[in-house]
Amino acid sequence: MGIIKTKKEIKFLKKSAEITNSCLPIIEEALKEKKITEKEIVRRIIRKLKSQRATFSFAPIVACGKRSAKVHAKPRSTNKIISGIGMIDFGASYKGYKTDMTIPFIKGKISKKERKIVDSVLKAYCIGIKSIKIGMPCWKLFEKVDNFLRNNGFKMGHSLGHGLGLRIHELPYIGKPKKKLRGKKLERWKRWNKITFQNNMVFTIEPGVYVKGVGGCRLENDVLIERKRIKILTNSKLIEI
Repeated sequence: MGIIKTKKEIKFLKKSAEITNSCLPIIEEALKEKKITEKEIVRRIIRKLKSQRATFSFAPIVACGKRSAKVHAKPRSTNKIISGIGMIDFGASYKGYKTDMTIPFIKGKISKKERKIVDSVLKAYCIGIKSIKIGMPCWKLFEKVDNFLRNNGFKMGHSLGHGLGLRIHELPYIGKPKKKLRGKKLERWKRWNKITFQNNMVFTIEPGVYVKGVGGCRLENDVLIERKRIKILTNSKLIEI
């Protein structure tokens, strides 16, 4: 569970990402159906993962409309027929190594406010990916993306990303504290604050915007720094039907 992954760990994480990516065509086809529900998409994802002898990293989340305004919707999925903006958050676990991907979608007509939410997240994601540099403190990447969103009238609803491995949330932590820290939490943050992007790190980049009463959007992919190059392991993108 180290920040820097071994060749064997990277091999397993790449395979896990490959399995996660295999669900994308199934999700896209499902969204084209007129009366597809949140729960039915979850069932199809789980079925696809099991067919490849993988399990899920965590219970998948599918939320649309106003439900998508929560970072992690509760309940995680319902019998609601999908429409409007939303997201599908899931990942595969292969040999214990976990991936994490969130697919944003639009089904049907949406408001100008919803479109601004989606467009802002897509631009924030591009800024995040293009700005990753070896030696850069992880918190600085968060700050850059958060500043962009704030200039557009939004803000990050959580960290920009986290490490992946045998646990779904590992270091590096790509974020900043929301409030003043004390004691052990402050000491922990001082350690995290020094972490920089390095070769053989695997982590998520997942900007998100959530507006109560309107909806939310998050685009999340898994990133590997290998031979000083940025490699995107998962293939999440906006699906618009």
